[in-house]
Parts: sequence; structure tokens; C-alpha cells
Amino acid sequence: MANMNSFQRKCSIFVFSCFIFASCNKNIVSTNTGTNIYIAGDNGTNPVLWKNGTAEILSSSIGSASQVIISGNDVYIAGVDGESSDLIPAGPSGQYLYWKNGIQNNIGSLRFLLFYSAISVIGNNVYYSNSNLWENGIMIVLPGQGSGHIVSSFAIGNDLYVAGSDSVGDAVYWKNGKLNVVAQGYYPTYNSGSDPSVSCMYVSGNDVYIGGTNIDNIGVYWKNGEADYLQSSTGNSDIANVRSIFVLGNDVFIAGSIFSGSNIAPVYWKNGIQNILPLNGATYGSSLSIFVSGYDIYVAGYTSDGAVYWKNGIETVLSSQGNANSIYVH
Repeated sequence: MANMNSFQRKCSIFVFSCFIFASCNKNIVSTNTGTNIYIAGDNGTNPVLWKNGTAEILSSSIGSASQVIISGNDVYIAGVDGESSDLIPAGPSGQYLYWKNGIQNNIGSLRFLLFYSAISVIGNNVYYSNSNLWENGIMIVLPGQGSGHIVSSFAIGNDLYVAGSDSVGDAVYWKNGKLNVVAQGYYPTYNSGSDPSVSCMYVSGNDVYIGGTNIDNIGVYWKNGEADYLQSSTGNSDIANVRSIFVLGNDVFIAGSIFSGSNIAPVYWKNGIQNILPLNGATYGSSLSIFVSGYDIYVAGYTSDGAVYWKNGIETVLSSQGNANSIYVH
């Protein structure tokens, strides 16, 4: 089960480590002409959208923005608002929602915030996932979903892909409602281990990429059901965590983290080759989202210095606190 990261960095533990970029300077935000960088996250308190480094506070309440996408001329942002810790240890509570061009749209009622929210758009239809799948604010139950969880979605043309787990703990995706098993859960086939976990997906042509961990908690992505395992270049004892996938042509880019003992480092992989992102004096960090535009590789995440993103390995600090959860370049 893919539990939701807390909005506070201290409650986040995710993934990375190996290629050191030649330039490790922190820099002020700058963009190429015609290129806009959208980043969704939080400043440690409020949900935020950064556009080219300028912050727009989406709500005065406690919360976080988990994903940003562009559809036509519209900016959609999935997230949560009104977070309260009153219900801990059962879990924080709040309102799942999305913003369309800054206008808030609630999804369901107040509930435990145990999962990230994700969003996809096909025409005038908005699809939202937060363990359940919603179409225009109405919950949809998918075949075989049962007690499973929906954690990611991807729209391409008129096709909707949704990834997560099914009722028996398999890692799965649905294409237009049709169930496809990517990796079986540990029970009853295996005597030990845990169910595979899905965290992200990407669709390119006829190829479906699902990222997560297998039954042995090894970082992996599945391409059309075939597993490709991700490991640290510094040793097999490190644990890789997959958070985001982007595919461009024949190249597969993955953002995540590497855990080594008590240390966590931000990394991304290109075609299985691990690249460490510079911390520039920060003590830890994690990459949560990746987007590739032309020859430029954008990665969003956090370090002990706050919410950050890297463009081709050069870091920009967006906020001294919080997380940069999702990046979209348009």
C-alpha cells in the first residue's frame, strides 16, 4: 500500500545516489523564452504553485499540492487542504480537492489523508485519484479493485490509464476500466515478503510503465509487465525508491531516492544509470518528480534546505521549508 507522505519534511522518507554534476551552484530562477516551469508543493504550511519560481499560495489553510498538469490552456493541481492532526494516530484528516486555474473543487467529504492525490483530464472530464477513482467528482469502482488502492493516472488521447493495487494486493493498472496485472502479490504464492507497491506511471505509445517496489521492497519499474530493477551504484545494500517516471523516445527517466543507512539522497536514473543530485551543503534530500523537455532534465523534490528543483543538476531553492512534489514544463 502506498501511503501518503506527510506534508512536513520530517515525516517524509524517500530515495537517491551516483553522478556528480560539474556545476553545483544554487541559482536564481531563470527560464528559456517560451518555457514555463510549474511546480506544485507546499511551503511547509500552505499548498503552493510556483510558476517560474514565483509562488502562488493556493489556500490559507494547512495543506499541500501533489500534482500539476496542463490541459489546453488550463492548469490543474491536485492536493489536499485543511489538514488537521487531531485524528492521529489514525491519521491526519482534511479535504481532498483540485484547483482549476486557481478555483477550488472539493472531492468527496473530509477524510483521512492516507494517500497522495493525482489528476488527469480528457476533454471536459476530470479524473482524480486518492485511493479511489473519481470522474467529475463521482466515485468509480473499477473491476477487481475491491480493497485495493488507486495511486496514479495517465491520460493519452481518449484513453485513461489508472495504476495501483487490486483486491488481492497485485500491482495492476486499468486501461479504460480493463484490469491488467503487472506483478502478483506475495500471498498465496509466497510465504514471506510484502505486496508490490505502485507509486507512479507513464504511457508512451503502446508501452505502459509502472514504477514502485516489488515484493522484496526493491525499487523497480515494469514496462508492459517486464521488471527492470533499480539499484544504487554505491552498493546493493542501499535501497532505491521510485517516485516518478518520464519517457522520451527510447529514454526512461526515473526520479527517486537512495537510502544508505540513515542517509537519504536525491537521485534520478536515465536508462538505469544512476545520477546523484547535488545537495550543496544540505544534509539530506529526495527527488519526487521528473520532467524532460528537449535536452533539459527537471527534477523536483526537497532537501534539508527546503523545497527545491534541479535543472540539469543545478539546484534552485523555492522555499526554506516544504516540498516540491510535482513539476511540469510547458
